[in-house]
Amino acid sequence: MQPLAKIITLLLVSSLLFLASCSEKDESNPEEMEPVDKEFVIYSDENYPTIPSGEIPISDQRFVGGANASDTNDGLESTPWATFDKALQELAASDTWYCLNIASDITVDSFIDTKFYGSGPGTSSQFAYIRSDPALSTPATLTLNARVEIDGQQNWLWYGFKMTGTQGINIGEDLPTNHHTIRNIEGKMTGTGGDNHGFFQAVNYNANYFGVFNSNFTGPGTTSDGVHGNTAAIIAFRVTHLRIENNRITNAPRPLYYKHSNQPNNGPADIHIRYNYQPETATGESCFFAGRVEGGIFEITDNIFGSSVEISNGGGSEQPDGHFISHNTFLTDLKIQNGNDPVVNATIKNNVIVGNLELLRYKTNTNTNTTDYQLYGGNIYYQSEVYTLEQWKAQSVPGNQDMNSIAGIPQFSDPLMNPEDYELQMDSPGKGRASDGKDIGAQTDYVGNKL
Repeated sequence: MQPLAKIITLLLVSSLLFLASCSEKDESNPEEMEPVDKEFVIYSDENYPTIPSGEIPISDQRFVGGANASDTNDGLESTPWATFDKALQELAASDTWYCLNIASDITVDSFIDTKFYGSGPGTSSQFAYIRSDPALSTPATLTLNARVEIDGQQNWLWYGFKMTGTQGINIGEDLPTNHHTIRNIEGKMTGTGGDNHGFFQAVNYNANYFGVFNSNFTGPGTTSDGVHGNTAAIIAFRVTHLRIENNRITNAPRPLYYKHSNQPNNGPADIHIRYNYQPETATGESCFFAGRVEGGIFEITDNIFGSSVEISNGGGSEQPDGHFISHNTFLTDLKIQNGNDPVVNATIKNNVIVGNLELLRYKTNTNTNTTDYQLYGGNIYYQSEVYTLEQWKAQSVPGNQDMNSIAGIPQFSDPLMNPEDYELQMDSPGKGRASDGKDIGAQTDYVGNKL
């Protein structure tokens, strides 16, 4: 055999042996058995549906806005209704159609409350579907100069249009209004806001299963612009099942605002705030999460927060417990506050905290929270004392806190313009140092809008 042929044969045999060895995984090694990351999909199930994949029969569709619009019409494509109020009246009374197309820009100038209109066509197997007409080259804009209250209708999916104006949409103000999902909405609020005022609000414990996904909300400004301090993009009060994921939210005093206890009669709490991007527009913004999670979970994971985040009680005797705060990137301070009662039993791990961590600052309550595997850029405040990380490790309450945490500069990209720019660089002290072997902080590939 010629030397060249021998070499080729040897290479072929070696390759086959290598491939065979690779195909026989060592099942005793869990790392070898771990699957590769699957393609990221924005959360969806029967409670928080994604957009329908199939074509919707024209008999199941109605239209509002566009040419020839009049409330004396029948809502068909060639004879659409003129006002959002009329369209919602007909939708809430319908049992024969379920898809409402917004066929042109429309404006709401008078208060709407759907509790008088009927229970609506939505079911768990067929959500009512309110969307921008897919025939439009640019999504339609819904301008709200008056508030819209959705009361008593179940299983509605809001999708793919734009919003503006001084007001917003209340879900469940007066009647149970469950399973409302908001997806792919772009909103720009104007005006000066107000107390507990938001673009979308799930309020008064009537809005169980409230989801906001893949949306982009810009508020009217901060308190320095004359905006009320309790103005938010998304508000959820007393909600038991909640998902707020993959949104970009900015320019409001409280970009995200959760408050008050969940309702045990709706089952264990299942609250997830994940993969959101909140770039700070101006000083004075602060995401605020306050309330007890009774018999369930409150997860704040893989978010990038440009302004400070406060986690507190919701007033009175409520005590937040069951919080899991992990793999976030806090670009300023994380404040685990007292309120009238301390935050208790929160697990705080794997976060980048560029500013300070405040644990029950200014009070004398004893810390019962667990912190570890953090990357700190600032100090740790406990009660009235301030500690460096090394001092805190030696004197923490309870003992042995932050034993695997590190102090240092995160080393992000420059400039910082998109969520991906907050990935830790190779020389970052937090690279690969989380408790799960990943980077400390948010998984930036998944954060923000995925349109």
